This record gives sequence, structure tokens and C-alpha cells, in this order.
Amino acid sequence: MTIEKRLKRICMLILSMFLAFSISAFSQEAKELDPKGSDNINENFNQAEKPDDSYLAKFHANEVVEKLIKRNLEQIYLLNVIVSNFEQYGWKGDYDKIYEEYKRAVELYYKRDNIFARVWFERNQKSIADLMKKMADQYKQDTQKILDDCHKQLIALHLDQKTRSDPNKHKELLQNQMRLKIAYGQMDDAQNEYTAKNYEQSLYHYRVAKAYAIRILEAVAYADEAEGKTDGLKVKEVKEKYKKDKADNRNRIYEDVKKASNTNTNTQNQ
Repeated sequence: MTIEKRLKRICMLILSMFLAFSISAFSQEAKELDPKGSDNINENFNQAEKPDDSYLAKFHANEVVEKLIKRNLEQIYLLNVIVSNFEQYGWKGDYDKIYEEYKRAVELYYKRDNIFARVWFERNQKSIADLMKKMADQYKQDTQKILDDCHKQLIALHLDQKTRSDPNKHKELLQNQMRLKIAYGQMDDAQNEYTAKNYEQSLYHYRVAKAYAIRILEAVAYADEAEGKTDGLKVKEVKEKYKKDKADNRNRIYEDVKKASNTNTNTQNQ
């Protein structure tokens, strides 16, 4: 390659980088959309950023809207369960924003403005994915902590002399080892889905991993109480510690379960 050709290639590369930067900077000038803003799409976008509103674009917008109006709502239900069960993580603000975005998108859908509705549904989908990513990060940490507790219990059971001589103890160890393997398999699946940006599926795998881990601790607690161990796990304490996780694993809001239980009790007492 001649020096002249090399210089031309370098110049073209620099020019392309400049153009990319210019386009990126220009796109940031678009107005920030407000869920309570105007229905007029021209008041929300300049003509450079305004979505295509051709006949073909409207046709594709209809397809996208019909898909996301269901998918986003199902994911919002999932988010509501998680946010309600784990208030300590401060996800309520993100959830409220997502809820308002969805309401805006549906309003435009009913007004048959599917071009603008598509903008909002896709924006809503991104917001949902961003929050699910945060949740998956937290689920990973929480699940690993529970698995760490499982390790301690299984090591103690493995080193217990009774485990070798008592068939029931040996069976307990094997069962819990199998549960631990499944839990870690689910952790791997969760990480794979996370890497692929399938955050919803990642959350489901972490839930399954947590379910197996909690089952291990409950099994050990029942065995410890049956043996009368004073320093062993207590069933009541384990159930209390992981009550919200267990409800969440079943995609239930813990407080709803609690209220339903109280209602049934009051009905029986009447």
C-alpha cells in the first residue's frame, strides 16, 4: 500500500469518527419526553429526530405496539412483585417511572397514534430492562449469600462422624449435595441469560437457585431440631429469615400472602 493510500485511509477514518461524534451529539439535542407532555409528536421531536410516519412505518408500528402492550404489562407485574417484596433496595422510583411510561403508551394506543405509542412502548421496554438488570445484580448477590450459608451447613454435615455410620444422615447429605449442584447450575444459567441481556430470564433462574438453597437450610434445620441440637438451625428462624424470598420465588407479594392468611384466620374464628 502506497503512502498516499494510507494517508487517504487515515483521513477517511478521522472523518468517519468526526461524523459519528457529530451525529451522537446532535441526537442528544432531542427533547426529553415527558409522560404528561403533548400528544403532538411535532412538539416532542424536531424534524431531524421525528420518527418515520410513512405508511410502511405505521404498519410496522402496529406490529410492535401489539406485541409490547402485552409483554411490557407482564413484565411490569413481575417488577411490582419484586419491588414490593424488597423495598429496602430503593427500586420504587424506577418502577413508578416505568408505570407512568406504560400508561402514556397505552393512552396513545387508544388514541390510535401507534407511531408515537411505539416510541413510548420501546422507551418503556428499555426502562424495564434497565431495572431488571439492577435486580439481577442484586439477586446474584443475595443468592450467593444464601449459598454460602449452605456451604457451611454441608461442610459440617460432611465432617460429622454420624454421617458415615447413620444411613439417614448420609442420605440427607447426598440430597443436599444434589440440591446445591442444581442451585449452582441455575446460577450459571442466570449468568448466561444476563450476558445475553435476557434479564427477565436471569431473574427466574436466580429465583430457582434461591429456592433450592433455602430448601437446603430448611432440611438441615428440621434435621437439627429432630436431633435436639442446641447449636443447630431452627426451622422457625430459617422460615422467618427467608419468608419474602420464598414468596418472591413463587412470584407472590409477601404482604398479600400474609393478609390472605390473616383473612382466612379471622373468617375461621367468626
